Amino acid sequence: MQTWRSERTTAGSKIPQAAVSHLLLAVVLATLSAFVAPAQSPAADETPPLQKAASFKDYTANTYFDPNSNTNGAYYEILKDHKRIYRQQATESGEKFVIGTLYDDDPDAKLVTMGADITGEGRPDLVISEWSGGANCCLTFHIFEIGPKFRKIGDIEAEFGDQGPHFVHLGKAPGLQIQIYDWTFANWHSDFADSPAPKVILQYKRGHYRFASNLMSTPSADMKDVAVRIENIPDKTQNLHGGSWPNAAIPPELWGTMLYLIYTGHRLVAWQVVDMSWPKSVNGKEAFVADFTAQLKRSPYWNWVAQLGT
Repeated sequence: MQTWRSERTTAGSKIPQAAVSHLLLAVVLATLSAFVAPAQSPAADETPPLQKAASFKDYTANTYFDPNSNTNGAYYEILKDHKRIYRQQATESGEKFVIGTLYDDDPDAKLVTMGADITGEGRPDLVISEWSGGANCCLTFHIFEIGPKFRKIGDIEAEFGDQGPHFVHLGKAPGLQIQIYDWTFANWHSDFADSPAPKVILQYKRGHYRFASNLMSTPSADMKDVAVRIENIPDKTQNLHGGSWPNAAIPPELWGTMLYLIYTGHRLVAWQVVDMSWPKSVNGKEAFVADFTAQLKRSPYWNWVAQLGT
């Protein structure tokens, strides 16, 4: 009778020669594979196409972006005397960089051409706009000094919206100011499209862009304008779920008007707006004021906003 030999060996058993050969071959292959680099696809090393180049004296700025790529290969570089001195790589798919404003037809595009004096310090500057891609987001200005000394002045987070942020020239202030919006109340008890975002002006002072209180405050509140803003609030109110905040649908025009007043230096009038426009059929006005105040204090500009006017 034929019997089958177990493949398990005991301590004193000999290992067949064929098994030894296979074992040695496996060890050799494993050793070789440790020193062989994985194959790279040709596309991994490709540089995205040059999108735009601009020059000023010894400086050149180049932006690279492939709209057909699904990778984060976009980047920009700054060269001086043909030598790269700065480079920033995209970190997300769809992200891109543009020299100057995001769109050539922006009203302020000609104000920020490469070499223009952006800060008012009498030295040439460079603006690179970074667009992260995606819905409603996100724009950042990268600002550099490109004179005898090269330095990065700073990054301005303009957040949501690709057309709202602008470089402007207000009054007699030197250089250009940056107009952006405070999106602290984005999606706060409202969808994004209806979310109010008060205007913020930044001005270059002492080496940085700072909150420009003097350019935001107005001498007095325009009460006719306020009346127009809040006229239809009671009519838009829907009495839902017991008619009490936050379950009652208070229109965002209410806190939008309040934010407009607070960010122009008229905080006391803003509180009066609540009393003037709060629907009589809705309870919870005090709770609304508390919630609104708590949200306002989350603003990155709160320390300056709190000092605006009265």
